[in-house]
Amino acid sequence: MNAEGIQAAPYAVFTLLDLTEPGLASVRKAVCQNRYEEALIELHQHFIQRGTPGWALEEEEKGQIADYVKHNCGSDLETVMKTADEVVRQTFLFRFPWDMERSRIPVTFEGEIDWGFIPDHDVEWAYMLNRHRYWQALGQAFALTGDEKYAAALCRQLEDWINRNPVPDRPVNDNLTWRTIEAGLRCANWIKALRYVKDSPLLTPLLLAKVLISLHEHGHYLASSFTSWKKISNWGVLETCGLYHVAMFIPEFSHADDWKRLCEQRLKETARIQIMADGIHWEQSPTYHHEVLACYLDCIYAARINGIELDDDFRRTVHQMATASLYWAKPNHRQPLLGDSDDSDIRSLLTYAAWLFQDSILRFGGHQRMDYDNAWLFGGEGIRNYDRLRAELPANLSYPFAHSGHYVMRTGWEPRDLYLYFHCGPLGGGHGHADLLHFDLHAYGRDLLTDLGRYNYSDHTPLRKKLKESASHNTTIVDGIGFTEIVSTWDFGRIAKPSGCRWISKPGYDYVEGGHDGYLHLDDPVYPLRRIIFIKPYYWLLVDSFTCKESHTFTQRFHFAPGEVELDVDSLICRTLNGREANLCIIPVDREGLEGRINEGVISREYNLIEPNQYAVYSRTGKGTISMMQVLYPQRPGETACPVVEKVPVFRHTGEQVDDAQATACKIVIPGTDEEHTLVISHKVPSGHFDSYIVDGIQIFGEVVLIAGTKCKKEVDVII
Repeated sequence: MNAEGIQAAPYAVFTLLDLTEPGLASVRKAVCQNRYEEALIELHQHFIQRGTPGWALEEEEKGQIADYVKHNCGSDLETVMKTADEVVRQTFLFRFPWDMERSRIPVTFEGEIDWGFIPDHDVEWAYMLNRHRYWQALGQAFALTGDEKYAAALCRQLEDWINRNPVPDRPVNDNLTWRTIEAGLRCANWIKALRYVKDSPLLTPLLLAKVLISLHEHGHYLASSFTSWKKISNWGVLETCGLYHVAMFIPEFSHADDWKRLCEQRLKETARIQIMADGIHWEQSPTYHHEVLACYLDCIYAARINGIELDDDFRRTVHQMATASLYWAKPNHRQPLLGDSDDSDIRSLLTYAAWLFQDSILRFGGHQRMDYDNAWLFGGEGIRNYDRLRAELPANLSYPFAHSGHYVMRTGWEPRDLYLYFHCGPLGGGHGHADLLHFDLHAYGRDLLTDLGRYNYSDHTPLRKKLKESASHNTTIVDGIGFTEIVSTWDFGRIAKPSGCRWISKPGYDYVEGGHDGYLHLDDPVYPLRRIIFIKPYYWLLVDSFTCKESHTFTQRFHFAPGEVELDVDSLICRTLNGREANLCIIPVDREGLEGRINEGVISREYNLIEPNQYAVYSRTGKGTISMMQVLYPQRPGETACPVVEKVPVFRHTGEQVDDAQATACKIVIPGTDEEHTLVISHKVPSGHFDSYIVDGIQIFGEVVLIAGTKCKKEVDVII
């Protein structure tokens, strides 16, 4: 064997392979005889003909998938073909549902593609360009049409990237093309794209050798880049997923078995460290929770189709993540905009997890029929298997994620059911926002109150920083000061920590409360407490209280989904004006000393997308214990009536009236019925017989009490 000759590119590929593998016998024979060009041809034939699961795509199978997606996935198919046609012309627009940083304006390269191009100061665009997700669209377009222009574009761009972007000597994160996270993501994307064009004559023996050499370089790069930070970061998962794809789908590499073992160890470690006990990813962003989940699912699937079952504890954790996603999702199947997240539909991931774990409950949260991406992944038998898997209604409605600090209240699992999501958990690192005590509200098929999203990751615009501030969330603020200090896109100063969370769920009501220490640093410390009571299936009572010694101004913010909003200057009732869609009434219980206004704002439901919206601000100034209470009443489409809400006095059982700093109460009469509720909130925990109150003629004892019924018959329920 001529050692000097075999080291010459592209013949160096033979040094990376285990040529003792039986399937490479003809390659080994040609190499031993120094017939390197013939060896490349033999290697090419091996990769075309081999039956590695997940790599081989027979014509019959391809036809079944193509027929299915044409008849069942029209909009996704249209997006893929449009993207493929654009990429053929070297036009790039990142629009796929799980593109982490989507773009809005297409960029076209007339000559060479500038792999380091940064439009509009947004470096994330360059990172997206170098992840190569769009090459899967080229591969699928070729599989669907047989048109060689798609295979030609993929092969041409792939070779151009390899030729002009040599691997660095060591892992770096200041390189637009070779950040370790991009290296991991494109390994998976390359392998998924190549399976569609492996039979095209345009994937020549010479180009295949270049690709294998580059993938081996990627593998070595990723194997050596892991640090303790990667164990706690989503980066570590995305990189490990890419390396696992290389190891599983190119087992001919002599390092493949070592890389498999390394990845399996890293998968276990990252899942143990990053996933909290309730199944939520610690970074507190649904988008990154789902990116990590997608990678874990890919690894379980890649292992399984190759006859390997990954660690039991690891698989249980991933299953728990998917179940958490199911309970986290809104009735419209979309994730909350918490932290650095977009308004994304999660059904494709639940479909993936349902099929992988054969879970009927996850099947309920997935697509009715298998979606476009999963159809290509699982093939005809997978599509039929998913159709056979029955859907089962989840066992719970309202759901607490106590370890991560997320709480979900809902009336049911239908698209028009009521839903409220409340956050009282840790910041979650760089992707976290100053959103303690924030809540989303969705009812009767529409977002009503929402987070404002992330916009983008560039510090060149003040909007990015603004959207992370406390004021951009449905929470409370003291003296206009944010409780967590946002320094820049990724940096924080003072960070508030959650405290005092309590959760109760009963058939007739849900209750949650939480506070934080974000204002204990003030010269006069302030302790905020938020309580939310869901009287099913009608409305929520929101109670915000603040305890301090000196005078402060306290504000609440309510950010609405896009649409018109009005505030009545006399009653201070705020209403959305969504026409024949669902609406929301915010009804203050006590208007004395309360100020309210409507302001213009913006919302970013997708990366790089801004839309106008409006938000309401309520404020009150005082000292001691100050509270603000509102009834949040969602209206069905076409409904115009609101409940009658009145503040009612609270007396001690000895006859003296209690002041508002001690306890407050309100009566709510449901429109169109004779049903009424009186809710009593004690701002100081009852500690003796003198704290037994009389409200509406009924003696009670408790911190939060519900008196429900009609004028003639009432029942008392001590919530706390």
